[in-house]
Amino acid sequence: MLYLLLFQSLISAGLFLLKQPKHPSNRLLAGWFAINSLNFLGMLLPEGLTTYLVIGYLPFLFLNGPLFYFYVKSLTTIDFRFKTTDLLHLLPFVFVSVYRLVSISESVSPAGFYHLGMPPRYLLIYSLISLSVLTYLALVILLWRNHKRNLRNYFSTSSRRTTLDWVVVMIVLFALSIIAEFFAPLIPGLSTHAETSIFWFNQFNLGMLAFLWLIVGLMQPAIFKTMPVNAEERQEDSAKYQKSGLNKEIKATYGQTILSYLADRKPYLNPDYNLETMARDLNITRQNLSQTINDELGKNFYQLINEYR
Repeated sequence: MLYLLLFQSLISAGLFLLKQPKHPSNRLLAGWFAINSLNFLGMLLPEGLTTYLVIGYLPFLFLNGPLFYFYVKSLTTIDFRFKTTDLLHLLPFVFVSVYRLVSISESVSPAGFYHLGMPPRYLLIYSLISLSVLTYLALVILLWRNHKRNLRNYFSTSSRRTTLDWVVVMIVLFALSIIAEFFAPLIPGLSTHAETSIFWFNQFNLGMLAFLWLIVGLMQPAIFKTMPVNAEERQEDSAKYQKSGLNKEIKATYGQTILSYLADRKPYLNPDYNLETMARDLNITRQNLSQTINDELGKNFYQLINEYR
């Protein structure tokens, strides 16, 4: 089974690495599957993964939470880009890697985690891994809630492609996966066979989670383009916009432009019409359009378009 799970992870990583159009969300999923493959590879190598990768697989478990968080963030953020401060999310990985090099010289057997009497240092690391994942899942819920609130500023209709309702399902499954793995030694019938039953239970658990991620990742397209959609966006820096805003005169001009455009061209007849299309047609940035519609016209994009419909 381990060979099958390794093959699935490697193929999935390749699929998302090559998936078009290129988008950070696909690269992040490719990274998660690549890390997942290290787990199965380490199980299959008789000499252990540390023979070829000194820090082993253990520190990579601290990347599960950040990868899921940034995957959802890249889907829900216009023109998503990594910032220098995002490197702080790698600190647990770095700290545990250093600790692994300094304090744990031997290759860590999976059986060391799958019984009630695991060494205290393993118990601490294992608990921190679970806490890390659950913390990031809570952050993902906040991202998703904010995304749901902001959807009507960018889309005129609601669909599974944009609502990301599947995120809630994956959060529940992810949390259950972590809880099941953590409490597996307490499950009747498994605790007496820690090195066999619990090991295979957790590998199957991880394999099923990877399969679900493969399906979800392939079905979920990018919601927002990561590149400028018009010449105006290429000239205007998004961060600078957020600080400066628009003055009343410009918003009034943009407001009249929007109303004339809707009356003359009737783009709202397209059921898939969204703010990105309006920005491309009017050569005004998405941020400026959204601010004008909210402040000058007193409504969100969804309300504006559906009033015309």
